[in-house]
Amino acid sequence: MSAVTAKVKPFKRADGSPRRVLYAEDQTSSRIVTTAMLKRMGFEVDAVEDGELALQHARGGSYDVILLDIEMPVMDGVTAARSIRSELKHCDGTPILALSAFLADSTEACVWRDAFDSALPKPANTNELHLALSKAMGLKDKNSENQAVVLPTFSPEDVMSALRGSLSLGAWSRLKATAAEEMRHLALAMNAANEASDNELLRKCGHGMGGLALNFGADDVVAISNTFVAEKSDSTMIALLAAITIWEKK
Repeated sequence: MSAVTAKVKPFKRADGSPRRVLYAEDQTSSRIVTTAMLKRMGFEVDAVEDGELALQHARGGSYDVILLDIEMPVMDGVTAARSIRSELKHCDGTPILALSAFLADSTEACVWRDAFDSALPKPANTNELHLALSKAMGLKDKNSENQAVVLPTFSPEDVMSALRGSLSLGAWSRLKATAAEEMRHLALAMNAANEASDNELLRKCGHGMGGLALNFGADDVVAISNTFVAEKSDSTMIALLAAITIWEKK
């Protein structure tokens, strides 16, 4: 059985209803991809674009797990997680997981550690996501109906193939166009950060570019983006924008 067609036992509540996830991510294309992963695992998903909307949904809903990107506009994931913990008593037992491209950064780890139960790197593959959610919800008991299964490793290409197969040609083209536009926006932000000699912003935008491009298997975009962060040359930025266009047209 291939990774793309592997069957995953759906996460269910004791009454047989699907477990619910609240998921916040500001990048439209990444949100679509991860939502598709979660739905393939059997979750019912409420996906929103910022921490403020996540807080609003948490106020009015009951969720088995909450998944928040750390870097978001309007309200970031850390602020949203702290607000949920301090304001919403009905969420006291709800695990909150962080998604971040900066987990290798010890400073960043200190930022999220007090607000989240655990964290995942961006992009997270299906195995990582499934295992983290299983652990967070305490579903590792061998006798549990929701026992986590060992999944074949899903490469970005596998994920994209599965998602592409579930979408019409028009919907797939729109998703790629959205991802490409988000990559171009990040590229321009990287260039602006470089011109302003803001190395911290450049690093963050570069991480964002890497996570987004990896989600879509755009390896050339990742490599050239990393080169720009290191070399900061105009020619590399031109090559990066060209690589995004080439990927979009594939």
